[in-house]
Amino acid sequence: MPGNAPAGDSRSERCILDIAGLAIELDQPLCPVFSAWPEVYHSFLRRGSDPQVDARFLQGADALRPTESRFTVTYAAGAWQAGRVANREVFRFSAGDLPAYLWAEPNADYSRVEVWPDPVHGRPMPPLLHPVDRVLCMGVLVHRRRLMVHACGWLHNGRTLLFPGVSGAGKTTICNQIMAAGQGAILSDDRVVLRESADGLAACGTPWPGDAKQARNESAPLRAICFIEKAAENRLTPITPMEALRRIFETASVPWFKPDMRDTALLVVERLIQTTPAYRLDWRPDPGVVDCLLPLLQ
Repeated sequence: MPGNAPAGDSRSERCILDIAGLAIELDQPLCPVFSAWPEVYHSFLRRGSDPQVDARFLQGADALRPTESRFTVTYAAGAWQAGRVANREVFRFSAGDLPAYLWAEPNADYSRVEVWPDPVHGRPMPPLLHPVDRVLCMGVLVHRRRLMVHACGWLHNGRTLLFPGVSGAGKTTICNQIMAAGQGAILSDDRVVLRESADGLAACGTPWPGDAKQARNESAPLRAICFIEKAAENRLTPITPMEALRRIFETASVPWFKPDMRDTALLVVERLIQTTPAYRLDWRPDPGVVDCLLPLLQ
């Protein structure tokens, strides 16, 4: 079995999704055999017997399943919506105009999330995949002072650099050039989680890769943020904290729709901007960009 999953696939042990140092237990109906998950998840899945977990995703009771007729949207983000069913706060996941293929209801601190896959319109795959896993895990992460950033993360000599960017900014390209240089490893080429540690902020890989399909269940202290811009020559230019703040807001997963979660996420953003040097990285698509970056990791 890939990653840290044991060779057997006994259902007697608990199924754990391990992200950014957090243990998220999945109820067995929500966690099929590990071989059914995409390979990129395997290092993040493990069997567990330790009762200490940070959150539990449970199969919801049929009597409490939300329905389309009672759902009121409060926030819409394409394939998923946040809203209410009576006095309950729920998430709805759908594909196009089809009925919801999954509903979810977290408690106040996301230590318990009830999930209802639709038996008719549900997907023939593990139900907690994109975008369900990322959206629900965002709440688990934020309540535990962790922040998801749309970024490529490079791990080298026990330190990390973060390359935030929206879709099309060049994260996959710079990821490919770093890999071509043969130094260090890519934590993730699309989503990185930042968590607070005794040594400052650490960058953590996630099971949510981009086109380069890079995802490692590892973490290391964050040394700098590099906002990438394609250019004719490689050059690093320090930028002010205010400029870094403006740019990080374009890529940080701040849950603006939920005030308490928003405020907690902004505390991590503030720590990031106050403690981490930020640069504009003008670069050309060539492995030589690594020589420009290595001094940041020394």
